[in-house]
Amino acid sequence: MVRARTILAVAAIALLLGDGVFAVFLTATTAPRPATLTVEGTFPDYDGGRLGSNSSNRVAFAFEIPTRLPWYRGQVQALSVALTAQPGPGVRLVEPTTLSVQLQRWDAGIRRTLAGDLELLTPAGPGRWTIANTPMHISPNAEVAGSSFFLAVALNVTVEYQDGSSYGISAWEPDARTTFFDIRTDVAPFGAVALVAGGIGTALMVVQSRRGRRPTLRRV
Repeated sequence: MVRARTILAVAAIALLLGDGVFAVFLTATTAPRPATLTVEGTFPDYDGGRLGSNSSNRVAFAFEIPTRLPWYRGQVQALSVALTAQPGPGVRLVEPTTLSVQLQRWDAGIRRTLAGDLELLTPAGPGRWTIANTPMHISPNAEVAGSSFFLAVALNVTVEYQDGSSYGISAWEPDARTTFFDIRTDVAPFGAVALVAGGIGTALMVVQSRRGRRPTLRRV
């Protein structure tokens, strides 16, 4: 009976130590690395206030969002966004004012928004803008984890054309989204607990084994 208990104890300690080592190894090999998520889209021709087909009146937008991937559940993500615009020859002025960034995921064919932030834009050079109050903060709740997440953007913008007309729109969304990414569960704390528990169990077994040894009696 004692031997069976000892075998079970050794197996439990080995399992704890193995789980702890694996969790720490997994955390080290999947540590977040720098990445840039990109969204590109073309604002259509709205010269005269109606949707047209003149390519000279279109504006190509690109949104660059530096981050670190993968994300981990429960963590607040601080993001900066760089926006560039390349207007066609029929466009005189492009004036983006605010930008929304949203964490989204497809759920049964429906695009679900899980978190987001809205900020003012400020010029950063010819045809370039950035967030006025850097950074933006994306705060998904602690239940959000898994794969196939992406970021979507929405822009408040006014475009003025060479003929003097202008068109403004709120929350214009490019058709494109960022590439998919994961939000993972940080297993490092669980790994540390498992290693500590395994170490304590090992120490207790050593102490008990020493107590169980009886001194050898010499005959006089």
